[in-house]
Amino acid sequence: MKWEDICTRCGLCCHEKVVLPDCLLIDMDAACSFYDRETGLCTVYEDRFNACPRCLKVTPLRAMAADYLPPSCAYVRWAERHHLRFARKREMVIKSG
Repeated sequence: MKWEDICTRCGLCCHEKVVLPDCLLIDMDAACSFYDRETGLCTVYEDRFNACPRCLKVTPLRAMAADYLPPSCAYVRWAERHHLRFARKREMVIKSG
């Protein structure tokens, strides 16, 4: 299995986030311009890192330590299953409308 096959394409990483001391606020009204709301997919997926400088590759290190990834992220769950998640636990709050 390839690393990227772990992703469930939830699209949460494509939305603006604010990391607060005890919560991760995800703004569902502020998505990347390449995010297709109907399909939930990136329209430039294969070239996303060139097309969008803010798009970050989720590496095993990021899965282990990045506090901006939601707890529901498949990469985060992978890191937790392997006892490799070191980022501070935060409640996820979804803001919409």
